[in-house]
Amino acid sequence: MKIAQVTPVYPPRIGGIGNVAQEYAQALVHDHFDVTVFTPQYKADEAGSDNQILNRITPLYQWGNAAFIPQLIWKLRKFDLIHLHYPFYGGAESVALAALIWRKPLIITYHMKTVATGWQEWIFRIYRLLAEPIIFALAKMICVSSLDYADSVNLTSKKLIELPFSVDVDRFVPGDGQDIRQELGIDHQAKVIIFVGGLDDAHYFKGVDVLIESCSGLITDVDWHLIIIGDGNKKKAYQELAAKKNIKDRTHFVGRVGHDDLPKYYQASDFHILPAINCCEAFGLVTLEAASSGLPSIVSNLPGVRTLVSLGETGFIIKPANAKDLSGAITKLLVDDNLRFKFGRSARLRVENQFAKTAIYKKLKEIYQSVRIIR
Repeated sequence: MKIAQVTPVYPPRIGGIGNVAQEYAQALVHDHFDVTVFTPQYKADEAGSDNQILNRITPLYQWGNAAFIPQLIWKLRKFDLIHLHYPFYGGAESVALAALIWRKPLIITYHMKTVATGWQEWIFRIYRLLAEPIIFALAKMICVSSLDYADSVNLTSKKLIELPFSVDVDRFVPGDGQDIRQELGIDHQAKVIIFVGGLDDAHYFKGVDVLIESCSGLITDVDWHLIIIGDGNKKKAYQELAAKKNIKDRTHFVGRVGHDDLPKYYQASDFHILPAINCCEAFGLVTLEAASSGLPSIVSNLPGVRTLVSLGETGFIIKPANAKDLSGAITKLLVDDNLRFKFGRSARLRVENQFAKTAIYKKLKEIYQSVRIIR
């Protein structure tokens, strides 16, 4: 089967959408499918490890992660199946048109509802009113990471199917991470908190400012440190906020880390936090990565996001954008080693049973086969 994966971002560019697209593409290639990934060429020097399957297209117009690439209409004509990672403003329209013209089955993975303020929000509303229904009508199936999230954004369709994102339980495993601690100057007995996510305008919803604010009120009689992994144009502002809140010496902005190094940072940590502030965060792959590494998580009480933590068993669920609530949950894990270890063990077991790549990938293949049959 010749499959096209179309995504607005792809590694090394930051974004959970791109990570999922890469995971699917690599799994399909490993299973001997003929796969091509189509994604915008945002920068002339942008490269990646999947160049043999990657087709980067220069947009006619680009704004943020939106890219107008009508070239897709012609490029998709010879594929047996098209898989669109949505939202992809400027690209989704061409994909839908290609599926219609060339009579190709279209699968959409709905990653999130885009939220903004001011005139940008009005653009998104008009798009959801006029363009989105047409695109979805042309799809054979619409995959969502959780029906909980779909319900919250009023995504209703008989075509909906729940397909959670997965994690590589052989790549993300528990460990001591002492090399990373030594590199960062963190004592082996210190308690380490980890955050992983984009630090740019497109990922404003990650809640890094809330995390820094909450950490500024933590107890000082426990030696704790915060590792922030990620990069972007807001990084400097977050660094300045950490300095202003007098936690500069405890906060480690390590930037973007490589594929092979990321598991080591989880191993160097004691627990993970995803303090997202709104429904732009629809799932949280990083929570699965942390759980697979044997770490408990503290996440916001948001649709989709909250489904990855079993409250009181693998971590805590806190009010979104509430630094006081987050600080209280952090303190519980800082001072109670037994609770932290218990949550971590349960998190690893839960991931192995529900989110391992083999089970999720098997379901993806079944979806592909089914849409080709009903074509």
